Amino acid sequence: MINLKIYCFKWYQKQDKNITFAQKYTTNSMFFRGVFMKLIKNYFIVFLCAILFVLSFVPIFILAQDARFTVVLDAGHGGHDPGAMGTFSREKDINLAIELDLGALIEQNFKDVKVVYTRKTDKYLTLQERADVVNDHHADLFICVHTNSSLSPAAFGTETFTLGLAKTKANLDVAMRENSVILLEEDYRSKYKGFDPKSVDSYIMFEFMQDKYIDKSVEFSSAVQKQFVSYCGRTDHGVRQAGFWVLHRSACPSVLVEVGFISNPAEERFLTSEQGQKQMATAIYNAFVDYKKSHDKRSGRPISNVSKIEQPVSVAETRVSKQSRQAEEDKKPAEKEVVGKQKIVDISKLSDTSKTQVLNPVTIQRENKANTKPVFKVQLLAARVALSKNAPDFKGVENVDFFIENKYYKYTLGVETSYSKIQQIRKSILSKFPNAFIIAFDGDRKLSPKEVLELPR
Repeated sequence: MINLKIYCFKWYQKQDKNITFAQKYTTNSMFFRGVFMKLIKNYFIVFLCAILFVLSFVPIFILAQDARFTVVLDAGHGGHDPGAMGTFSREKDINLAIELDLGALIEQNFKDVKVVYTRKTDKYLTLQERADVVNDHHADLFICVHTNSSLSPAAFGTETFTLGLAKTKANLDVAMRENSVILLEEDYRSKYKGFDPKSVDSYIMFEFMQDKYIDKSVEFSSAVQKQFVSYCGRTDHGVRQAGFWVLHRSACPSVLVEVGFISNPAEERFLTSEQGQKQMATAIYNAFVDYKKSHDKRSGRPISNVSKIEQPVSVAETRVSKQSRQAEEDKKPAEKEVVGKQKIVDISKLSDTSKTQVLNPVTIQRENKANTKPVFKVQLLAARVALSKNAPDFKGVENVDFFIENKYYKYTLGVETSYSKIQQIRKSILSKFPNAFIIAFDGDRKLSPKEVLELPR
């Protein structure tokens, strides 16, 4: 009996020990598990905070990428708006070629610059649509590329415009011509808040405008003009102000560059050549390099180490501008002046002997009215007055004809329906008239040779 009690007691004691161990194990396990869970919770909070901290920089990084310097390039005119017309070229084509060359240079050399084009093809955009591109991309600089024109073929040189009141008639004329594209739109008065590009009164509004970007616009314009002279050897007509709608509606430093006169035969040939277009684009690019460095310095950003494209201007490149400058000097005391590369005679500055030559002008040799085919001619020179048949200006060339255009007597040689034949005539007199060029007529209407060649035969 005693043994049974002892056995039962020992068995109970053993069970009690087992229970106690289980309880202790469970208690310890819960304790450690609680500590572990607490640690996980704390680490999770830390991990979550770290993720949120990292993610907080992502928008800033994206914004930093988006905050690259943005330049918008605008090739003036396009589509059904050809702009100014030359003897054989159109302004819209010259503008686009220079814009694309300029954009390519910037994209190749500046990785921190975003280049936006208003157009990369021959398409039409309104002035407001061009300004919208600038504002939608929050541009830092807006460059409009245009080609100038004048009633006088003697006009030459480059100029860059910023927004402002046109203080001279010449500036106003340029602004009116460039703004006249508005007239191609329907209901332009309501779209442009009553602005009439043909009315002088509409431009008074620019007198009261305070352009907060004017200083930077002038800075870039000055750099452009400086490069046109030093890099391209062009004639500098300076930085000017006028009321351009597209500049007015663009919220950033904005300039409108007139790269030369399409109405000047010499400048037209230069601006339509691949070399000329690349030179003008490079000059604007060099100005951009200087402007970008100044912008980086003002903004506290790392200053770009991109260098300008240096190239000495050759004699051939400067010939046009030198002759043009000489023309301006010759207007005062001399007998003759240069229009492009043509000789112009002013009767008011001729000697008495020369004046007597003018009394017997060249007989106008009109082609047969029955001939309805377009014809080609070679233009030799232009004069303000009719010249004698034996005038030394013709250098012994006979059968010279002339026509009157914009108050100038323009002297020609040959009347051919075949382009190859007129080319032969031109080559035959290049030794005497090295700057002679081919023109064309369809009846009394003057055309470019290209237009005639494209006519259906």
